[in-house]
Amino acid sequence: MGTHVIHDHQSHGSDVPSIRKVDITEPLDWIRGGARTLARHPAHSLLYGSIFALACWLTALLTWSLPWFTVAFLTGLMLMGPFLAAGLYVAARQSEVEASVSIGQSVALIWERRTNLSLFVLFLGLIAAAWVRLSALLFAIKFSAFTPSIQSYQSVLGGTGFDPVVSGFFVGIGFILAATVFVTSAVAIPLILDRDAGPITAIQASVRTFNQNWPAMLLWAAIIVALSGIGILTFFLGMVVIFPLLGYATWESYKRMLA
Repeated sequence: MGTHVIHDHQSHGSDVPSIRKVDITEPLDWIRGGARTLARHPAHSLLYGSIFALACWLTALLTWSLPWFTVAFLTGLMLMGPFLAAGLYVAARQSEVEASVSIGQSVALIWERRTNLSLFVLFLGLIAAAWVRLSALLFAIKFSAFTPSIQSYQSVLGGTGFDPVVSGFFVGIGFILAATVFVTSAVAIPLILDRDAGPITAIQASVRTFNQNWPAMLLWAAIIVALSGIGILTFFLGMVVIFPLLGYATWESYKRMLA
């Protein structure tokens, strides 16, 4: 696939990366590259995938008595995915120069970058928290109560309590928040881990990357949504493989698009 470097003259400073423009089909190469990394380190990769799947199950279990929060909490967990995959980015970084990967070295690098990572995670956490609260508010508007009954929630799932206006707001707000996370975190955490970039620099780099490569990034977003959907439909069992695959592919996208 052909690439060429784009220098953004609106930003200055040696810590600001240049952006490479990639072909629209480039995300398919990222997936293939991620699959190769996963095949080289199956045990390490599946461990991360199992931990993420366990986190999904625990989240679902915790919301068992609060069913109206289930979608919001699980979606919030997905919004935090870029951070939860930090260990996979470090593993992919190690894999480029070494034959093996080390969890200890991954933890050490994450700890070394803890300040910038924490600030960026705070940003993601605020978005996830906003989504949870807005979801609760929409259900409260729908049922005129902050804690609707399980029967009310089941009526929505069954279609009898469907409200197109509330549902439209729910989907619309969720889409806006998810798009915000995607655009601002596309390459942010790999950049922080690899170059110890500040959170603002990382966010700016992600936004510029999306702007310069939006056709490829839209395809990449569609792939993430499709694979995540498969993981959810398999009651998160598929996440054992899908999560590390997407994590490694994200690292591939970072290396391909940032100079």
